[in-house]
Amino acid sequence: MDQVVAWLDEPTRRLRQMLCEVPGFAPLAHISLSVHDAAQDMLWAFTVAEADAAVPEVQLVGMAEVPSLVLLADETQPRIVADLAEFGDANRYRPPGARGLAPRSCMTVPIRVDGEFLGFVMFGASVPNFFGTTAQDILETYAEAFGILITRAFDATAIPS
Repeated sequence: MDQVVAWLDEPTRRLRQMLCEVPGFAPLAHISLSVHDAAQDMLWAFTVAEADAAVPEVQLVGMAEVPSLVLLADETQPRIVADLAEFGDANRYRPPGARGLAPRSCMTVPIRVDGEFLGFVMFGASVPNFFGTTAQDILETYAEAFGILITRAFDATAIPS
């Protein structure tokens, strides 16, 4: 899976840069990707960097450790938290690159390609209530693009998804 994350680093960074150029998306402060390792039932979570950076720092999360993610993995709709301030400090659940960014709202989208669960993409915004209908539609399209990249990464590294 290290190879999958390494393969994803550059194309996901470019995808993030494209997304940040969309008018009205300046409040988008953070994007992280969690790639599902089906053999281990683990998520490999890492921050999608803004610019050239070192190899992403990965946080391994067992799906069984976070029952809400197991439920979300079975969903087709994203989970939106309008104001994270209502939940106190949630840094312990964020990938290392996201800690300290203090997003005010977030949207987590389950990623599926051809019905297969591949992981999640999490978008964090610096303002509460950022994820209205328009933002949600745009970000779900980007989530599909992240899914295509994950599929290509598995194919390129010959690791079964």
